Amino acid sequence: MRKDSIVLIGMAGVGKSSVGVLLAKALKYAFIDLDEYILQKDGKTVQQVIDEGGEEALLKVEKERMYEIDLERQVVAPGGSIIYHPDLMEYLKKSTTLVYLEDCYENIAERVKGDILERGIVGLKSKSLRQIYEERKPLYAKYADITVNCEGKSWDQIAQEIMRHYRR
Repeated sequence: MRKDSIVLIGMAGVGKSSVGVLLAKALKYAFIDLDEYILQKDGKTVQQVIDEGGEEALLKVEKERMYEIDLERQVVAPGGSIIYHPDLMEYLKKSTTLVYLEDCYENIAERVKGDILERGIVGLKSKSLRQIYEERKPLYAKYADITVNCEGKSWDQIAQEIMRHYRR
């Protein structure tokens, strides 16, 4: 049975929002960027949430906002730290198709290098980006229904690959 929504998981900089917009358009689904949704609902960027309340505050807000979303005919691009909520991930696994956008560390580091401190990446206060990447990678793989290797592919190619898997 195909589930009626897709949630894209993976590290910051892997292209969840860029691919999500293309995927939603192709499927005629709505698209939600969780960071934008948090900004609309809370009036703060994810980095402002971290700056004001710490990483735990962001994790709490992220989880609450994700549970609010109506998961009917949606493509959702949450922050990479969504993976730290096992109960939420189990809920999403039952009600959506979880697509892991996988890429090598070097590509991700290159994409986020200019704005890494504005991205609201949970863990950066105490760990390097590489440590966060290594910590999260097995978690993304654990929950994924579909894994797409993004290395050397355009956003459009990635969206098309997801479509092929999703329609099966």
